[in-house]
Order: sequence, then C-alpha cells, then structure tokens
Amino acid sequence: IPRYDCDEGGAPILAEAGAAGHTESLAPPSPPKKWGIMSTPHTLYIARLIADRLKSHGWQADVLTGTPPKFEHEMYVVICPQMFEPLPPGEKRIVYQMEQSVSERWFTKEYLQILECSLAVMDYSLVNLEFLARRGIAYPHVYYLPVGALSDYSASTGPEEKRYDVLFYGDAQSSERRLRMLAALRKAFAVHVCSEVFAEDIIREIKRARVVVNIHYYEDSLLEMPRIQECLSLGVPVVSESSRDQCDYPEIADAVNFFPLGDEHAMIAAVQSALESPPAQDRIKNCVQRSAGRFAFMLDRFLAGMKFLPVRETGDLQPPLPLGSSQIALSLPETVARRRAYESNKPPGFVTFDGIRAKPGWIGCGLSYAILARYALANNIFRLTVIEDDVVLPPDFKEKMEIVNAYLDRRGDQWDVFAGIIANVNKDCRVLGVEEFCGMRFATIDKMTSTVCNIYNRSVLALLGRWNPEVLDDQTNTIDRYLESQKGLRIVVALPFLVGHCEEMHSTLWGFQNTRYRDMIARSERDIMDRVHRTLSGRDPSFLGQRPRDEGQAAASAKERG
Repeated sequence: IPRYDCDEGGAPILAEAGAAGHTESLAPPSPPKKWGIMSTPHTLYIARLIADRLKSHGWQADVLTGTPPKFEHEMYVVICPQMFEPLPPGEKRIVYQMEQSVSERWFTKEYLQILECSLAVMDYSLVNLEFLARRGIAYPHVYYLPVGALSDYSASTGPEEKRYDVLFYGDAQSSERRLRMLAALRKAFAVHVCSEVFAEDIIREIKRARVVVNIHYYEDSLLEMPRIQECLSLGVPVVSESSRDQCDYPEIADAVNFFPLGDEHAMIAAVQSALESPPAQDRIKNCVQRSAGRFAFMLDRFLAGMKFLPVRETGDLQPPLPLGSSQIALSLPETVARRRAYESNKPPGFVTFDGIRAKPGWIGCGLSYAILARYALANNIFRLTVIEDDVVLPPDFKEKMEIVNAYLDRRGDQWDVFAGIIANVNKDCRVLGVEEFCGMRFATIDKMTSTVCNIYNRSVLALLGRWNPEVLDDQTNTIDRYLESQKGLRIVVALPFLVGHCEEMHSTLWGFQNTRYRDMIARSERDIMDRVHRTLSGRDPSFLGQRPRDEGQAAASAKERG
C-alpha cells in the first residue's frame, strides 16, 4: 500500500515499492474488512453506493453521518473531507473529493493538504483531476471514480403517487442563475422545489415527480452526477443543462434529456418533451444497469490498485464497454495529459477502456489485456484492435487500417497478431514471409515486443486471457514479453511501421520519458527491413514463404469476421 505522511511543512512523503526492473510480491496485506463511510446528509446516496460495493466483497461497511467518537474502523472513506473535524489518521483515510474545480473556494491550502496527506484521493471528474494535477495532487495518488447508479435503489423504498410534474432539489436561493431559470420554468409548469431535504425524505420527493430538472449552480459547472444518478436509480427521468464533461458519461445518454447551457426556451421545450414522451422505463433501467456496472468496475479497480483486492480476483472484473466493441483505446484516466492528448486525435470507432492499476505498473497493463481478451472471447469478438493512448497515428490511419484488415481477411487464420510498431527485435526473430498488398508491404515474423497498436486474432486472445499476473518476473512476463516467448506465432508487421510512439509522454509502466524508446524503435524498423532484404535476396535460409489464400477463402473469412 502506498503510504503518505506529511513533513513539517505539510508536503507529502511517499514511499512506494515496485521500481522498474525489480520484482515485487503481489500478496496483498490483509485487506481492511471493517470500513467506515463518513458522509454528510447531502452525500448519503454516494455513501450507500460505496458501502453496497464494499459489502459485495464480504466486508463490513458502516455509513456514518458525522465524525465518530473514536476511529475504530480499519479504513475510512471520507466524502467531502473538508466538512469534517477531526479526520481519521492519514494512513487509514481515503478521501472522495466531490467539489467542483470550476470554483476554487473550497481548494484552500488546508484542504489541499488534507488531500495530500490521505492514503489516496478519489475524484468523480476528469476535469477535477486535471485541476488537482496542476496543484501537485496527481497520479499515482489519485483515482478516477465516476458516480454511478444503484440498480436496487428504487426497490428499497415503497411506491409513491406522482404529485409533481417538475421537481428541482438543491440550493435554489444562493445562485442567481438558478433563480432566473426556475422563474422561467414556473411560467410554463408547476415546479416543486426542495432544499435541505435528505435521506428517505428526498427519495420520497424524487419518486413523486414525473421529471427532475437539473440546473447548474455555476455557469460552467460540471454535471451534478450524484443528483442525476440518484434520480435515474429511482426510475425518474432527468432534464439537465448540458456540460463540457457530459461525454464522460455515455451510459446516461438514453435517459437524460440535455438542453444547451443557459437556454431557458430550450429548457422549457425539453421538460415539455419529457412530460409528453418520457423515456420508457426499460431504457432507464438499461442506463441504470450500465452505470451500476461501470461504478462496480471502477471501485474494484481502485481496490485492486490499492492491493485491497487480491490480484487473482482482478482478472474477473467485467469491463464496462459498449456491447460488441472491437476497437479499444487503453488509457489510464488519472494520467490526464496523456488522456487529453489522445482524445484530441481520437480515431473514429474506438472506445476508451480505463486500464487496470497495479503495483508494479506492468502487472496492471497485463491484467488490462487479459480482461480485454476474455471480454472479446465471451462476446464472440475474434479480432480485437487495441491502441494505447501514447500512440501517434498517421493522418491516413483509417485508410491504412482498412488495407491492413483486408490483408488479414485474405490471410484467414494464418496469422496471430498484427503489430503496428515493434520496440525491440529478438535476436532469434525469423522472417517467415513478405508480401505486397494494395501499396503496402507486409512482413510476417515470429517474435514481437510492443503493444502500442496491435490487432489480435482469436488464437492470441486465448493466450492473453490465460496470462498469469502472479509470475513476477518483469523480464519475461510483461504482456509483450509473454507473447514473445510463445512458440510458432505469426506476427504481421507493415513496413515502414504503421504508427509512431509519442516521445513527449511519460511511461506509466517504467517511470521514464518515452524518448528512451525512440532509438530502439528506429533500430527495430531498420533491423526488420534488413532481414526482409536478406529474405528477398535469397540469402536467408529461414524464409518459409507465404502462399496467398484463394479469393473464396478470403471472402468466407471476411463474412465470418463481419
């Protein structure tokens, strides 16, 4: 477990194990089994969300609405820690930062020091993580935990007769923009407003409403996800102002009707539409199910990163991906600069997977690929494309990928991996064949390292799914070295390499700048080209040749894949 303390000046001191090039025991300490969730009345929904997931692991999780007289639990999650005094000791305190960074009023020196001196910081917003990173509270100390839904929340309370067309709840008096927009809404509808109503009382009020309207406190607010998720969990549709971070919650799109920021006429039209044609309950339930699954995954991802969950259990996590996703971008959301750089040039059709965190980092990387491979096989996806967020894509990436996939279709099952880039060429690597196809040159070799941009055939998906995270040798069991050690693989590579590797980024696995890879990649490309040249000139006896498959086989393969 990373241990944070503070020196006399309040600066954090971190002792973290697992430097690159060394092995580390992954046997977790005895995980805390008695948890306290400290919450104000305003955040009781969040407290229950966390407590329910902790209980699913067989642990005790007590929701505490205030500071206990003694800190007798083994571990505490403190929601909005600035609201409590005193706080649990730093080594048994995990804080859930819920304030919006669009206003700095809460982010005082004292509050930032609370975050620094806690065992870990969870935050629901990527925008907040970006803000905190600029103030020195950054990966690996922070974890992304978006607020989710509770799938059994509505069933836990009795039914309520609908009494209100429109409900707004929250602080309606100290925000001028909320007062203005509610006044406009009242001209068209009977609006019920609740302030300072909590726990079972607010649940009852929400269930009495046909629609809940969500209006931002600040002009540039982030989405008020606790409110939105609580309402959806109770089966009540939501009309909300749009927000710059709403794309971070794709799972709620079918149940929330967004209107443009500050547009009163659009708000009235959206509420009218929601009242006349509310989303079907099945749609809301599907959104809740997806959102609850995402929260469960992300909280377990945190627990695994802290070594509270044994590594053997991490492989059973179910990735919250859209059904049928076969093009995945692997990224750690806590490394915000890398995530934003990738998003600025995101290729169409790719969905982002929040990679597993573990110590050392290469274990988390391997677990991410193993989970993705098992997901693909379980969903009958037999060709999986994975790029990492430090990949550099050429301008014609989409067109070249179409050629690559057409070539792989032509090869049928006579390939295992397509590698967009190779970082290091094994000295025993052999060239098995060379072909020209649609203006691109493809070489087939039998060894590879690098996972920056690869396509995996079903044969290798099975291998990835069997990767063992308890083999702790980082010279043989990183996910690419594991593949390199397999016998008889057929690795297809385009020459020159299809993609590049961003040199400005920082390696989350090894802790150094990616510039160290530059010369390695250049040497690898020259090495393979030289081996290909020897092959084509007939001077390499390892050349086995490649016989193209007939068009009928290629068509059948394409039909099966499509």
